[in-house]
Amino acid sequence: MKEYILKPEEKERSLQLFEELDGDLSGVTKKLFNDENEKGSTVRGRALRKYWIEEGLSYKIKVKKRVVKHFLTDEEKSFVKQHYCPEVTKLEVGQLLWPKDSKSKGFPETDKFIALCEYITKEFPAAINMRDDAAGEKYTPPRILSTAIKRLNKVASTEFESEKMNLRDRKCIEKLITYLNAPRFVQVIGSYVTRQSRELFESEYIRSTWDKPDLTSDELNLYVNVCMDYVNIKEIEQQKQKLNLMFDDTEGQNDLTMRLTEMLKTKAEEYNQCINRIDKMLAKLNGERAKRVANQQQRNASVISLVQLFQDEEERKLMIKMADMQKQAVRKEADEVEKMSDWKARVLGVSKEDAI
Repeated sequence: MKEYILKPEEKERSLQLFEELDGDLSGVTKKLFNDENEKGSTVRGRALRKYWIEEGLSYKIKVKKRVVKHFLTDEEKSFVKQHYCPEVTKLEVGQLLWPKDSKSKGFPETDKFIALCEYITKEFPAAINMRDDAAGEKYTPPRILSTAIKRLNKVASTEFESEKMNLRDRKCIEKLITYLNAPRFVQVIGSYVTRQSRELFESEYIRSTWDKPDLTSDELNLYVNVCMDYVNIKEIEQQKQKLNLMFDDTEGQNDLTMRLTEMLKTKAEEYNQCINRIDKMLAKLNGERAKRVANQQQRNASVISLVQLFQDEEERKLMIKMADMQKQAVRKEADEVEKMSDWKARVLGVSKEDAI
């Protein structure tokens, strides 16, 4: 097999690329020889690898991870058919089916649970529990302007178009994209197993933050907390409705009626606590941001005043300069008159001092 010998300039360039690409053999080979088909196993790639070994460099080889998809066994399918019903969620079936695996926080994102969700959706389309219609689905935040505009127009009653936007609105929506890609926001919205809760959480977050491109990370976390309480309020309302229906069906059953009354009282307290938390957090957020905006406006006003003063000073200097130039022009004319003969000066009846 023919051996390739690196040129001196290729050796020097390879050392530079080694630093830039952190020793990625395949990446350096492609860039060094300007060929996407090059890699560490080609003739030139082996020559590069040999040279790096001689230089004592430790290179890296990227190995593609093999993706292994989980398929439910016959026993697992039989278990699902036996236990899944509209009153049970996919997550609850998964917890029964794999009790050890389900204890981990990332269980809803595992291959096993995703396979379970796909199987239930395919085999029981009419029996899907509305409490988990988003279970196993990964939240995808918008990453481009057009997608963000669609979501904003849907929940905030706006009618933006990407081609007809002013600079400020474009800046706000670009900032909104970064807000929706924040790790904590993605983590929290992914923890909701119903599409209804996810949509409520996202819509309230978008409405609250899209026109505030100057929010700090702490303020964004507080807005996440506010939106979580909006979802809590919705869930508490649903629970209160169920308890009220149960209360109506327990007429004459004193013990059960008392327990339901206590539960309704507890839910009412939870509801009030959510409302109070929302009011306090919004008051804090609006107050702190209002102070920051006011300070910024004050600083801007100070800068404008300085600019105005500077412009006034420049204008005064310009006027003085123009007056000096006029005086010089008059003096020049007077000098010309002084050079005239005496009889012409007497006829004119002027002297240099009079002309000036």
